[in-house]
Formats: sequence, structure tokens, C-alpha cells
Amino acid sequence: MDFLAKTTKILIPCIMKQELSLDLIFDHQVQKLMDNFASVIHAHVSFFGPDGKLLRQGRDEGNCRFCQLIQRKDLKRCRALDKEKQYLAAKTGTCQTYLCHAGLREAIMPVRSGSEFLGYVMFGQFRSSECFPEQMLRSGFSAAELMDLKNAFRELPVFSDEAMENLTGLMKLLVDYMVHNELVTRGRDYLYSVIDDYVEENLSRNITLEETARHFGKSVSSFCHFLSARRTTFKKMLTEKRLSHAEQLMRTFPDMPLKETAMDSGFDDPLYFSRVYRAKRGFPPEEFRRKQQKKNCSTASFTGD
Repeated sequence: MDFLAKTTKILIPCIMKQELSLDLIFDHQVQKLMDNFASVIHAHVSFFGPDGKLLRQGRDEGNCRFCQLIQRKDLKRCRALDKEKQYLAAKTGTCQTYLCHAGLREAIMPVRSGSEFLGYVMFGQFRSSECFPEQMLRSGFSAAELMDLKNAFRELPVFSDEAMENLTGLMKLLVDYMVHNELVTRGRDYLYSVIDDYVEENLSRNITLEETARHFGKSVSSFCHFLSARRTTFKKMLTEKRLSHAEQLMRTFPDMPLKETAMDSGFDDPLYFSRVYRAKRGFPPEEFRRKQQKKNCSTASFTGD
């Protein structure tokens, strides 16, 4: 059995045991701290729950352009590596600094409050040198794709071993500050947390109120009453999850056609998706996507590409 299979075999039961404790409460300062940190280092800073679910993101941005290009070709490999390193960080209790398969440097730091495991902070991606990763030349990209990759690679900040060590030290101080001041704590509404996760995991298919209520052993009326006490409905929850998923896709892949974004987010009709998005956000999804495209262009200009 290879390492990833062993990791999955060990990690999944641990996640299941914590399933009713994944709802974390974030103080408003957390987002500000992560935004500031991400702006200073010109890189990605993200907070993941103990199940590996993305919860907060510095500067509210998607992956760097280099990673977007890589993930379009091999997203599963990226996710598998993240899971492997998250497991090691949780097991050892130490920051895991590593080179990904595409030659970029990243780091994952576990977040604990006493004996409670709250999740991970991940930061990257950085270049460790000016040289384009040789393995990418043998990865089956076309000449045009390689040129685009090389340009995207040059947009990334360069961190030496010493600079990376210093950055890791600063990140540890940031995490310790958040924990000491209880800026990240566990929530107590466990059932709602599990329902929320279930809806998110199934939003791409035609999930129904009746099916979800049955899944949690409740009648439709008692299930609706439970959600109503929390000032929401199943439809509102599902719609917001789908819109948030669509926005995350537009951040990560701003050039993806809106039709694909809508379908991947559980909207069968892209026109209906546009109407719902405009009604809930006050502007069309095309406007949100254009802003993400402009951010990418601004990043490229900032790095002198």
C-alpha cells in the first residue's frame, strides 16, 4: 500500500470522529490578519478546517496563475499532495515546508488550541529559484502552454531557504496570536454544521429537501423548523452554497465559460444562474468574473511581466 493510500486509511476515520466538531467560529480580526499577511508576502494564505475544507482566504483570491494552468491539467495530483501534507502536519504538529510536483514551494502549519485540533494554515506559492522547473518541460505541455507557464512562473515571488524559514517563523507567531486571543474557536451547533457540509458536498447534483431531511432522520416539517430557527431555509442554504461555489470557480479559473461554471455549481440553466446571481448579489456574474480577470492582469503588471 502506497503512502497516500495509508494516509487516507488513517485520516478518514479521524475526520469522521471529528465530523460533529468542524464548525469553527472566526473573529473578524482573522480575515484582516490574513489579508494583510497575504498582501505583504504577495502570496496565497488560506485557513482550512480539520477535514481539509477551505474556510478563509487572504485577500479573497484564488490560486496563482501558474497553479491555475497546472491544475487544469492535473488537479487531482495537487489535491492529493495537499491531503498528504495536511496529514503530516496534523500528525507531527509541525509546519510542513515542501516543493510541490510543479516545483513551487508551499507550507502547511497545523493550528491547535490546547488538545483541540482546529485545522491548518497554508501559505504559498513561492519560487525557490529563478530557474523554471525542469520537470515541467517533460510534462506534456505544448510549446504555447509552456510559454504561458514560464510567464506565470516569473510572476511569483522568490524566497530563499533563509527567507522561507523567517516567513515560517512569522506565520507561527500569527497562528499563536490567533489561538492565544481565541480568534478561532469551535462552534457548538453541530447538527447545523453537518447539514451545511452535506449540502456543500452534494450541491452539484439535484439534491432535494426531502432527500436531505431523510438523510438526517427527520421529517420535512421538523427539518424545515430546525433551519427556520437559524433564520434560513433549505432553498436559501443550497442557493448560497451554489453561488459561493461559482464565485470560487471564477476566482480560481476566471477564464472558464460561465456555462461551465453554472453547471459545475449545480445550475442546469446558465440563464437561470445569471438571474439568481444578479438577484442575490446585485450585479451579474460576468461583472464578478471580469474583476477576477483584472486582478490577474494587475498581478502580472506588478511583477513586471
